[in-house]
Amino acid sequence: MELETKEINYRQSSNLQGVIMENISPEYAARLHGNQLNPYSQCITRENNNTIWTIKTLNEEAYENIIMPLSECTDIFLRKKGLSISVCNKRMHLKNDNELITEFYEKKCPKYLEIKFQTPTAFKSDGKYVIYPDLGLIYASLMRKYSAVSEAFDMFDEETLGALVEQSEIVRYRLQTVPFPLEKVQITGFTGSICIHIRGPETMARYLRMLFKFGEFAGVGIKTGMGMGAMKYVRRNEDD
Repeated sequence: MELETKEINYRQSSNLQGVIMENISPEYAARLHGNQLNPYSQCITRENNNTIWTIKTLNEEAYENIIMPLSECTDIFLRKKGLSISVCNKRMHLKNDNELITEFYEKKCPKYLEIKFQTPTAFKSDGKYVIYPDLGLIYASLMRKYSAVSEAFDMFDEETLGALVEQSEIVRYRLQTVPFPLEKVQITGFTGSICIHIRGPETMARYLRMLFKFGEFAGVGIKTGMGMGAMKYVRRNEDD
């Protein structure tokens, strides 16, 4: 959704989770509150100086219960700011999960893959926040999220995760730490980009590409339902 405002940015995205909950059925909202991993993510970004609110769902049930009601909205109301915002444009993009599987088997993949972190991203490990791009935490987060919504695949496997970490490395990065405010606390995350070189076989690169493209919908790391961890996969051409 393109919002007719310049007054809000990613700092208000946690409030937009409240807008989602107000526009879906109370029964489905209660089910979401009980989930460990939610089948949706959302974020606020700027595109060509426009404010874009993106809501992404990961299965058909979430699409019907979240996307469909929100697609009817002509305006949204941020209660904590007392601000009513018009929706001036909408667009919808659908991707079948079979497309990711088909691409894995049929489309070649470079050994250099770039990820852009569009909103503050962080992880939690051993009870502590991790505010830098640890490859093991990135891969594990995406594998767990994929497994949580996939009916056909259990993507999380310690042996596979270990091999991915061992056979890949960050070769370039451009990052900065950014605070992300929640209701009563502030979490430090990072934004920017990293370039990953996969030293292992091309199959490994294809597997990571599939995870990263899934991550464009799921987000990566913690609090993706509140606006953190929005990511974008970018192909690199170093080895074409």
